[in-house]
Amino acid sequence: MKEDESSSKEKTVQLYEERGETSRYIDATITKDGDLVIMGQDVGKAPSEFWGDSDYEFWVYVPAKYKDDVRLALLDKLHAGNPKAVDEFKDFESKDDVILKLLEKLYAGNPKAVDHFKDFMRSKGIHLAFDSWV
Repeated sequence: MKEDESSSKEKTVQLYEERGETSRYIDATITKDGDLVIMGQDVGKAPSEFWGDSDYEFWVYVPAKYKDDVRLALLDKLHAGNPKAVDEFKDFESKDDVILKLLEKLYAGNPKAVDHFKDFMRSKGIHLAFDSWV
């Protein structure tokens, strides 16, 4: 039996990590409430010089009720025209696992994953919020 996604534990995949004078970390998380958050964090020299603080965080937030739209858009982007695409995800425990796997396939290793995801979702008319914190 598939898990009840409303009672799922938080799930996270790392999309990007670079360590250096300025380190950048990007994760995609499905929260306990079912919302999707793709969060980036810059730590070090660049945020210190630009913002006057060594830590800059930025994120895209998609409410749980729009995750099916996100999943379909990501599936279409990655597997458009492939009739066997569904087979790749049929054994996943939840739709959340599918979303995280698609995000990994599309954005892993991308230092601009937050911006690229945000722009793609907006191009599809999917409701989201972007915010940042220094």
